[in-house]
Amino acid sequence: MGSGATWKHASLMASGDFDGKGHSDMAVVWSDGEVTLYNSDGRGHFTGERQLLPKNSTWQNAKTITAGDFTGSNRFDLMVRWVDGEVTLYGDIGTKGLDWAGTQMIKPNDLWKNATQIAAGRFNASQHVTDLIVRWVDGEVTLYTNVSAGTFGQEHKLKDKNDTWRDATLLTSGEFSGNQKWDLMVRWTDGELDNYVGTTTSGLGTEQRILNPNGLWTHDTVMTTGDFTGNHRTDDLVIRWSDGETTMYMDTGAAHLGSEETLVHVG
Repeated sequence: MGSGATWKHASLMASGDFDGKGHSDMAVVWSDGEVTLYNSDGRGHFTGERQLLPKNSTWQNAKTITAGDFTGSNRFDLMVRWVDGEVTLYGDIGTKGLDWAGTQMIKPNDLWKNATQIAAGRFNASQHVTDLIVRWVDGEVTLYTNVSAGTFGQEHKLKDKNDTWRDATLLTSGEFSGNQKWDLMVRWTDGELDNYVGTTTSGLGTEQRILNPNGLWTHDTVMTTGDFTGNHRTDDLVIRWSDGETTMYMDTGAAHLGSEETLVHVG
């Protein structure tokens, strides 16, 4: 997968079953605008790299991405929030690629410029990953259910604006607790890592501490969760560290990290 020097430029990552093979692959947006899809074998390894877009100035303006099956095709789609607040959905990128306009979810606007993180999951939906959690710049947290092409569905406020959640640096979601419904994982500015088990339309669920505040995890720069191993659960946490090292924590649970596997070494 290359060196740490290369992966320092992996700006954004999102995981999902883009190719319809029954396990996740990983989409990466690079700092120069290139977009790459890394295929996995479903056994914890990445086996190939496919360029979806060469380097370009447009995708340098992608600020946050997530993946879900918003079009209901059993293949994951990529949702992008741009620097100007526009949000675009690219359906079935494993087959359609990214060299098309996509579906505009919302036109450029000032509100969505403040959508600091977005994370798709199955918090209310029973089958497809069609729910979207947004952490806003003022600490407000919103859950959108029944999201599909062109609509954010129903809006549920999980947290009013607050100072605590302004420090939620990275979000990801997955089946960490083993329940049908997914959990929300949060990495805070001080390196603390928490899992919110049973997040629903009525609240964030029960907070489960995974890591206390620590210096190491303040270097967790990009975070995504996929179904990369044989248990067929979306519970494999991938971290791109500030030095470019990239690590997978396989079969991560509700209260603990899974077994550590280095995907990209430094040096």
